[in-house]
Amino acid sequence: MDNNILIIGRSNIGDVCYDLLLVKALREHFLNAKISFLTSSHSANIVDGYPGVSRIVTFDKHLKDKGLSGRMRLMSLLNKQKFSLAIVLRSTLMHKFLNIPVSWSFQDCCRKYKLALKKNHIVDAYLQFLKINNVSVGQPLFNFRLACEEDDFSKTFLKKHKINSTDKFITILPFSAWSLKNWPVAKWNELAGKLNKKYQIRLINLSKKSSNYPACNLSKQISQDIVSGEETTLKQAMALIKRSSLFIGPDSSLLHLSSCLGVETIGLYGPTSIERFYPYFHRKDVMTARKKRDCVFCYPYGKKRLCDKEFVYGACMEDIEVDDVVEKVEKKLGTTE
Repeated sequence: MDNNILIIGRSNIGDVCYDLLLVKALREHFLNAKISFLTSSHSANIVDGYPGVSRIVTFDKHLKDKGLSGRMRLMSLLNKQKFSLAIVLRSTLMHKFLNIPVSWSFQDCCRKYKLALKKNHIVDAYLQFLKINNVSVGQPLFNFRLACEEDDFSKTFLKKHKINSTDKFITILPFSAWSLKNWPVAKWNELAGKLNKKYQIRLINLSKKSSNYPACNLSKQISQDIVSGEETTLKQAMALIKRSSLFIGPDSSLLHLSSCLGVETIGLYGPTSIERFYPYFHRKDVMTARKKRDCVFCYPYGKKRLCDKEFVYGACMEDIEVDDVVEKVEKKLGTTE
């Protein structure tokens, strides 16, 4: 085998964050391997510059690769690379049409060896997957690197907003793609007010601006006490997270990236399972409401969603109290009055 490997990764940023776990183990197992990583253009940024990835290939079924002609173009491009091994992490049959002699399918492995995905984090399942394929794995490690320009951006951004290198600040993500996972804006504003008044700790909002009317309207309700980082790119947001004392957010891509960057992380959870979707290195720092509802957790267990309407907060998220989050922040940062 000439060790020309194609990883067929997933599409969402948070998923791809964990898919990259395999890169280091594969490079160490297959000496001098060339690893190409296939994902969506939306998530390519997170792969760009990741140590061990030789090439990024993007697949966009709704844009440039739309329809049969688009897929044929992509497969023709991939076939020219003469891959010797395909690592298939998503549900797809694409690899069967690429003339790749050996393929390891994560989905097939889960079915054959009955890996309990509903009760295990995807990282633990990937570690089992690698071991089943005789790839030795040590402690799970991630190595996201940021370019000098992203680091310079973070310094300039903080200086602009009068946040000194010795100041503690918290990065947050008030809005995720699925509105049921969001904590109400009023509670973020209350949290910002209490932390600023009590400890002079400021919050930086890393949610992206949205053209969606409800999301845009809610964004305007964010307190002026919260610094806006809505215009940042993904890598710039990561640079700010890396410099922050703490990240707080719902189950989202930035929450999982923060955990993998080694930053103190607090997850606010309601609809999604804390057994399966917790930030990997901060399982004990996931918060849920004290009040327990029969419908929690509605994803991925198929429970009836009592509040599944367009752009509303999940009742389970509304139940998370601001004072409980303040107390958690105090414990994480060791702050005292």
